[in-house]
Amino acid sequence: MSPYARPYALRSAPRLPAAHPVVPRRLRTGAPYLQQPPLTPALPPAFEAFCALHRDRYLDYARAHLPDGEAHRLVRAVLGELAVTWSRIVGHPNPAAQAWALVGGRVREARPLPPPLERCPAQQYDALVLHCLLGHSSGDTAAVMGLEPSKIRYLVCSAPAACRRAVRQLKPAPPEAG
Repeated sequence: MSPYARPYALRSAPRLPAAHPVVPRRLRTGAPYLQQPPLTPALPPAFEAFCALHRDRYLDYARAHLPDGEAHRLVRAVLGELAVTWSRIVGHPNPAAQAWALVGGRVREARPLPPPLERCPAQQYDALVLHCLLGHSSGDTAAVMGLEPSKIRYLVCSAPAACRRAVRQLKPAPPEAG
């Protein structure tokens, strides 16, 4: 045996330094596995902006009718429904009005109007609650309902005095015993 053959015969396979992680063979191809996109879907930025703009007023309106926990669950469910149908809503000429119709409808389903307010039209009732009871300005009320501020002022001023008084007396339902 030659003196040069022995060192080559004893040589083993090269080892990776300990600082390098061992990556399974199935993950070695393509992009690095640690840089894959998250598995949860990303919401469109326009939807996130819409929610940031309106969710507090939606929650205020729901809390005027329902106990806090129930109002929070209802608004969360409505925002989820809006997210699912966002492409249809944003394609409408007035997305805020479409979204408000869903919010107002769900709140009225959860707690029907008290007897003095049953005859009040839905738009007028919503304007009274947001503006007179919750103290939002005509502009803020108009933005959340998808109407013009002048329409909000008209709805509030043209409401019968009995409706305005009844709205100011509105109290959320007590929490149900669980």
